[in-house]
Amino acid sequence: MPEVVGIICEYDPFHTGHARQFALIRERLPGASIICIMSGCFTQRGMPALYAPAFRANVALRAGADFVLELPALFAVREAERFALGGVSVLHQLGFVTHISFGCESDDLSLLWETADVLEAQDPHFSLLLKAHLKGGKSFAAAQGLALREMMAAGKVFRPGLQDLVSTPNNILAICYLRALLRLGSSIQPLPVLRVGAYHAKELNAPGFPSATAIRAAILRGELSQAEAACGYALPGLPLFMDATLAGQANTRFAPTPASPLCLPDALDSVLLAQLRQMDKEAILLLPDCAEGLENLLYRVCREAVSRDELIDALKSKRYTHARLSRLLAHALLGIMRDLQEAVPLPTYVRLLGFRKESESLLGGLRSSSVNVVSKAANGPLADPAWQLDARAYDLWALGAKIPAGFIMRQPVEVV
Repeated sequence: MPEVVGIICEYDPFHTGHARQFALIRERLPGASIICIMSGCFTQRGMPALYAPAFRANVALRAGADFVLELPALFAVREAERFALGGVSVLHQLGFVTHISFGCESDDLSLLWETADVLEAQDPHFSLLLKAHLKGGKSFAAAQGLALREMMAAGKVFRPGLQDLVSTPNNILAICYLRALLRLGSSIQPLPVLRVGAYHAKELNAPGFPSATAIRAAILRGELSQAEAACGYALPGLPLFMDATLAGQANTRFAPTPASPLCLPDALDSVLLAQLRQMDKEAILLLPDCAEGLENLLYRVCREAVSRDELIDALKSKRYTHARLSRLLAHALLGIMRDLQEAVPLPTYVRLLGFRKESESLLGGLRSSSVNVVSKAANGPLADPAWQLDARAYDLWALGAKIPAGFIMRQPVEVV
C-alpha cells in the first residue's frame, strides 16, 4: 500500500519551511501522498487567519499537497493537546493515512515518545506536582516542565532531557501528536522533521528559514517584495500573495480565483468588544478555560479596553499567557462555550478544501472513511452545532475582510 502522510497545519502563509517539509517527506518516502489537515478561518493562536482557507489550500496544493481538508473551528482554536487530538483523530478516521509528519526542535523520536508516555499516563505524583505549580500561578507549559523535572529528581523519570522537551513550542505540539496517537490506539507512524533556522524569529532578516509570524508582519507593513523573498517560491504561489494583498486593500469582491482578500488582525476588534460587553459574568464564566476570578476581570476590562491588544495586555499575567487569553477571546467572538467543547470530544466531519487533479484516485478513500468528508458546503451537517460554528467563523472572517457573507459555499479548489 502506498504511503499517505498527514500534516496538521495552518499555512498562514505557506513558506519555504513548509516546502522543505514536503521535500523531506518525499525524500524519505518516494511516491507518498500528502494530506493536509488545515485550520480554517481562525487559527490555534486564537486569531483570524490573514488569508482565506481556500487561498491557503490553493498554495499548498500548488506546492505539492494532494488534498487539503479543513479542521473544524471547534478544534482549530484549542490548546495544543486538543488541537493535536482533533487533527490526529481526523487522520486516524480517514483509515488510510500511514504517517504523520510534524516539525520539532528535537528529532530524537525515542525521547519524544518517552515524554508522551509519561504525560499521557498522568502518574498521580505527576498530577499533584502539576496542580501545585498551576495553583502557584505558573503557566501550563511552565508547570508541566517543573513537574517533569521534579519527577526526575524523585527517581520516577530516569531519562534526562524530558523536562527540556516541553519548553519549546514545536516539541510541545509534537508530543501532543504522539499522545493523541497513544490515546486513539492509532497505527499511524510519526515522521518528525527537525526545525532549522529562525522559525521563531519575528524579523525576516534572521538567518535560515523564515517564520510565518515574520512573513505576516512584513506583509502587514507593506513589505511585499521582502515577504516574497522570505517565502522564496520557486513554486507557484507567492506572486498570489501580492495580488491578494492588493485585492484586500481595494476591498475587491471575493472571486473564485487564487487571489484572496485579507482579514487584518484588528479587523474584528469592535465585534469582539461588542460581544463581550453583551455578556454578563455568568455567561463569561461558561467560556472554556475561564475560571478563578478571570471572568470578573474580563467583565470589567472589556468595558475599558478599546482594542483586542489592549484587552490582552490588561488581562495578561504569569498564569494567563498571551496565547491562552487570545484563544479565550476567540471563543467569546465565535460563541464557543465549554459545554459544546465537552459535547464534541472528536471531530465527526471535515471539509474538503481542495485537491490535485492527478490525486483524484484518493477520493474513494475519502468517501469510505469513518469521518464525514464534506465536499460541498450545501451538503454539510447543517444542524450540527460544530458546523454552525464553522459557518459563523466564515461569516465573521468575511466581515473582517470586507467581503460578502456566505463564501463558505465555495466549491473545493481543484489544481491541475
